[in-house]
Amino acid sequence: MNESGPRFALAGSWARIPLSSEAATLSSIRKMTEQITGRMDQLATLRAEMRARFVKAADVARSGGATDMFIGLELVPGIPLPAWIAVFPADYESADLSTIGFSDLVRSVDFSTGPAIEGGTKRESDIASPTPIHAVRHAWRRTTDVVEGDAEQKFEFIEADYWVVASDPNRLALVTFSSALADYEDEMLDLFDAMMSTMKWPAPTATVASA
Repeated sequence: MNESGPRFALAGSWARIPLSSEAATLSSIRKMTEQITGRMDQLATLRAEMRARFVKAADVARSGGATDMFIGLELVPGIPLPAWIAVFPADYESADLSTIGFSDLVRSVDFSTGPAIEGGTKRESDIASPTPIHAVRHAWRRTTDVVEGDAEQKFEFIEADYWVVASDPNRLALVTFSSALADYEDEMLDLFDAMMSTMKWPAPTATVASA
């Protein structure tokens, strides 16, 4: 994970897609698709299609300010995990969050994230960590139409956005989870919550050095 951003344990097997550069992204996506399909010539077209889709998703995440993306592979061996995560840390220096106390920042995030999305849920939690961390989770279902050639399909996803604030210094990040296992909404949210409960967010190196 990005060294200056939030860190958390990943349950199961995931592929990390760094978004620091296009070269790093392409290299990681190439390795991941080969891990999924192997190198058989018969699956070359499938690998190319998968790479194109993941590259497009990575480009969208990077343009939105994400530093890392994670693609779920397996929950346990033999059980697929169709899920992904994107981490969007705010620039804590340019955001100038140092002008308010951490408790005021927590109240501000709780208020500004608003009520639960229609049909969704909102949950606030404090994460046990050496550095005080507070998270607000918004969860909801999303339906997407996917068109491939002449075929059109509807897919339903469970989405969870975690707005996270940490102290010393004050920092803000958005961690987004998404999964195609919408029929297992409660179980997937429990899984996402469990991963987030392991979060650590060490102070930036520059801050530590100047302390």
